[in-house]
Amino acid sequence: MLVRLLDAVTDPLVGKLIDKTPSRHKFQFWCLPSAALMAASYIALINPPSALSSNLQVLTYMGLFTLLVSASAGALSIAIQAWPIQWTNNTGEQSALVSRREQFTLLGVIIASTLSTMTHTNVFSIYLICITVMTSLCLLSLPRLHDRSLTYTAFDWQSFRLMTQLMTPLFISALANATAATLFMFYVTDYLGLSKAHGGGLLGIYFTSALLGIWFWQRTIATYNTISLYKIILCMTIIMFIPGFAINDTNPELFTLICIGTGFFVGAELLLTSMLLIKKIKFIHQEKHSATIFGAWGLLMKLGLAFAAGLALPLLSFWGYQPGLTPRHESIAIIYLSSPIILKLISLSLVHLHNRQHGHIYATSND
Repeated sequence: MLVRLLDAVTDPLVGKLIDKTPSRHKFQFWCLPSAALMAASYIALINPPSALSSNLQVLTYMGLFTLLVSASAGALSIAIQAWPIQWTNNTGEQSALVSRREQFTLLGVIIASTLSTMTHTNVFSIYLICITVMTSLCLLSLPRLHDRSLTYTAFDWQSFRLMTQLMTPLFISALANATAATLFMFYVTDYLGLSKAHGGGLLGIYFTSALLGIWFWQRTIATYNTISLYKIILCMTIIMFIPGFAINDTNPELFTLICIGTGFFVGAELLLTSMLLIKKIKFIHQEKHSATIFGAWGLLMKLGLAFAAGLALPLLSFWGYQPGLTPRHESIAIIYLSSPIILKLISLSLVHLHNRQHGHIYATSND
């Protein structure tokens, strides 16, 4: 928990450092060493030396390299998220860049999830080295930024306050996704009575559906108001969770349909969230501080994951659920299904209010 907290609070600081870097290659400058450090640290993490003899040595070693993996991955993620808005002014091109980024991210998750099940870590280590080298070569081949991105000015905190009007509902919706992700395997194994291997297969279906969702919605984002599309996505995700109340260990196969549906719309949400943030950043003329803003967004995402685990699991324990010991406990189904619905309804309400006041920001005429 301490490692996660330290990692989270550094995100806005890293973002500010990226924005202040006086180079037309500033994103490559941050991406290349971050990718190398992340890969090297993860290889060290999954291949600990045999010389570690005490619990303190093991905890210190694991904590250090976990922090390095998280911090370097955070810096890499912030740089990649902030890059499109300084790469081009064209919203269509920004949408395409964000779409490809999210698609390759999900593809990486699917591949990594498959490789992580292997008993030998050598295969995964070789994969990390190869993908890092390929990524580095691709980054080096990209052209530099335009001159307009070089001059750094003081960050306008009044503008950041305007960003929080959008970040708040987006964070609540992301918290709903994090809660569902935290409880997924507990729901699958203890409530539906399926094996962990079956749960892994369902996760594969979910991520594949998200991949398709990004591809589908990226083709429609250019012709519709972005925030209106986001409201539709929230509504459809809520609808996808409702049939889950009729599913139990007697018909677990129906849960596959929920994985397909929620994955398809969560994929769209990943794309639309980034595009909403980009459009708001452009509207308040804070493009040169995009990394700082996405660093703050990264902080919120990591806090959301911590809140999801810190609130949902103790609540389940209070209701008498114990993982692996209390199968088919009703509380796991109730919290797993109702939490995303309630949180996304709150998010939908706040997005609707924001749309009434600032909907013109996200219209296609402003692209």
